[in-house]
Amino acid sequence: MYLVAADATTYRPARPVDCVYFSYSLTMIPNWRAALDNALAMLRPGGTLGSVDFYVSEPRSGPGLVRHGRLTRWFWPRWFAHAGVHPNPAHLRYLRLRLRLSDHELLERRTAVPYLPGLSVPYYLYVGRLP
Repeated sequence: MYLVAADATTYRPARPVDCVYFSYSLTMIPNWRAALDNALAMLRPGGTLGSVDFYVSEPRSGPGLVRHGRLTRWFWPRWFAHAGVHPNPAHLRYLRLRLRLSDHELLERRTAVPYLPGLSVPYYLYVGRLP
């Protein structure tokens, strides 16, 4: 196993890979859709795509999804923006519906934030597998 650091929107390995994983990075990639599409193109059949990142929900979430309140959807994008991080509800929609990985799991959680006692930020964990 080895790790490659490269532009997520354009890097292509010499041969298909088993796994591509985005760890708190999609929110910092301006063209995150291209990064996800490129990741899918890199995977071998049966390969795994994973992503964990901060996010805020759509104002009207789909069935079975968490719906964050107005304050959460307003506060976190503004708080993170100062560091170039952009929580975006479109990430989950793209992962779940556009990529169409039929075999996937999604967890939506919250976690504490250093320096902001009493507050918790939403994040998701997505793992999908190509057929």
